[in-house]
Amino acid sequence: MKRFEKRVALVTGAASGIGQATAQRLAAEGARVAAVDIQPEGLAQTVEAARAAGAEAEGFACDISDEKSVCATVDAVVARFGELHVLCNVAGILRWDHAHQIKLDDWNRIIGVNLTGTFLMCREAIPHLVQTKGCIVNLASTAALAAHPWTAAYSASKGGVLSLTYTLALEYGKQGVRVNAACPGAIKTPMRKTFQLPEGADPKLLERIMPFNGFAPADDAANLIVFLASDEARHITGTAVRVDGGMLM
Repeated sequence: MKRFEKRVALVTGAASGIGQATAQRLAAEGARVAAVDIQPEGLAQTVEAARAAGAEAEGFACDISDEKSVCATVDAVVARFGELHVLCNVAGILRWDHAHQIKLDDWNRIIGVNLTGTFLMCREAIPHLVQTKGCIVNLASTAALAAHPWTAAYSASKGGVLSLTYTLALEYGKQGVRVNAACPGAIKTPMRKTFQLPEGADPKLLERIMPFNGFAPADDAANLIVFLASDEARHITGTAVRVDGGMLM
């Protein structure tokens, strides 16, 4: 399928995991891809793969938690491609701590990247998306929908992303901009590789959030994101869709 021919898609977190899979899927479907991340090596790999698929692609180094960096990046993307049709906010960070032991710097960093970064990208992209009747897909999480142990900062940030999604969908719906959220869970990403139980944690708590069929590849989450960004989802806005192997059933 070539659902995104002649469209420009900006994807954050494009250097690895779900962001990388999303950028590559959009490229395979004809999009001109602006791949955004803070990791230069992974970003270069994503751009190379997108170009190998025949897509026009460019990498942009950006710290999405920094306002000046976001403003400069969105300006650079529009200057490079001329317009913007799709924004996929996939970048995010995660750490595991007992809530009573979270350091304020760690809390602020997670909120800054996951929630503030998503807001800043939306704020800067929306004027361009209004012009193209474009769309936004934000990456929330099953952690925004149900209790996950040891992720107080992450869960709070993703809950905020969900509320932000609903607000923007209502505020800009009459201007032709759709805004949805994908809520992945049990996906194989670099975040999963860093998992380590906090000292003294009860591993039985993990049984509450285990999927039926194990962890899925990042492509499974990317498939949902790309669908929500496509015209096939033109009557879908202001909603959150889980892709989690039934872990919240």
